[in-house]
Amino acid sequence: MFLHSKFVVVDDKEHHLRGIKETLDSLRIDCHSKLYEDEAVGEWTALPGTRILFLDQNLVTGATFGTADNKVAVTAIQDVITKVICPDSGPYGLILWAEEPDLETLKASLFERFTGDEARYLPVFFAALQKGEYIDTNDGRVKNPVKLQEDIVSRLSQNPQMKALLSWETDVAVAAGAVLRSIVNLVPMSKRSSDDFSKELGNVLYRLSQAGAGIDRAEENPREAINHVLVPILADRITEHDPQGDAGDAWKSAIVSHPDKFASIPVQAAINTAIHVSRATSPNSAPILPTDLGAVIEFPFENEQNTLSDLFDLSVEKFRQDTFFGMHEQDWEKCALRLVQIGASCDHAQPKDGPLLYLLALEWPYQNADGSKVDSAKLHAKKSSKSGLEWKTPSILVGDDLVPGKLSVFLNCTFSAKRGDVTNWNAVYRLREELASKLTQEFARHISRPGILTMSPDD
Repeated sequence: MFLHSKFVVVDDKEHHLRGIKETLDSLRIDCHSKLYEDEAVGEWTALPGTRILFLDQNLVTGATFGTADNKVAVTAIQDVITKVICPDSGPYGLILWAEEPDLETLKASLFERFTGDEARYLPVFFAALQKGEYIDTNDGRVKNPVKLQEDIVSRLSQNPQMKALLSWETDVAVAAGAVLRSIVNLVPMSKRSSDDFSKELGNVLYRLSQAGAGIDRAEENPREAINHVLVPILADRITEHDPQGDAGDAWKSAIVSHPDKFASIPVQAAINTAIHVSRATSPNSAPILPTDLGAVIEFPFENEQNTLSDLFDLSVEKFRQDTFFGMHEQDWEKCALRLVQIGASCDHAQPKDGPLLYLLALEWPYQNADGSKVDSAKLHAKKSSKSGLEWKTPSILVGDDLVPGKLSVFLNCTFSAKRGDVTNWNAVYRLREELASKLTQEFARHISRPGILTMSPDD
């Protein structure tokens, strides 16, 4: 329910820790402070949402940078990072907070130690501040809070990309606050100073749920229904928030043009996946359900051959033929049959009684990682079905190994299923609303295309 502090300070000297905390408090910057004690670090838990980590350079008495005990000092810092930082909750910057900070040594040491999957623990930017400029190192007395704030902003400005992202996160938080205020303002002022306020606010939330789910379905899934109402408002508020009037300039400074006008296929696939595909892998994400609009579902039937024949009058052999999809025989094992739940967005927002509609799909990787057609590759970035019955995603990351490929959906292969019959199906990911809506529109065009009888092609 409550957000964690964005600033985290770690020091082994209590008066230094108190000094920096009081400095940040005076700036109205919320921070979480932790006193380093070697025997206690093992019991620390991760602090999600950390954006700035103030870290003392010499946490272990007698182990300092530039000495034979350098490895001990770095190991202590490494332990703190792995205990405090939650990589799945977003990037952070490390500010080396010391009397004589040796930033380059620290960077080299962390780059050497955090490799492979552990590279997720690395900060996205480094900076250094001298303790003595902001606090009295003898007693922790605060010296110059304003200078600290200015210097933090100055260090962030050296990394305009991170500065822009943190500014955007602030915009989101401010926008969320504005949305909350607009909801509370729907309660009549006459009810604010009475015990009826909570009930009245509950009535407002009920009406919002009705708006998102339909007049008779307000209580079925109120969280989802209210999100259908509030998320578009939130997006608009984020766009509006620009207190300094320089939001556009900040992003212009953050973007670095690439010498290649067109991105490589692996880069395209990664970016398209980030934009259009949700795997619900973030901490505490609500699971993707097989009833969700755009849900891409693991083929739920044990016997592929029989199911393809019974439901769609197809076979694996027909799939491989150019007249339907077309691929080399040996490529079949690299592909995966899927189902995609489709429907009108309004029907998903306000669920209707009756069965759900599913389309047959095939998830396939490119034979060549760059998506090219060389070496007679049939599975490539520009592949199109000769049947004219296929809709496909842009390049995305597919399969267990998340390699570039596509999801092809066959518009003539449909079937309906009752909600109760799909509860045990496994949704592997979800096409976000923009792509799911595009698929639904393509399906609607397919089934509504007219046929015209004529005696002459010129008529």
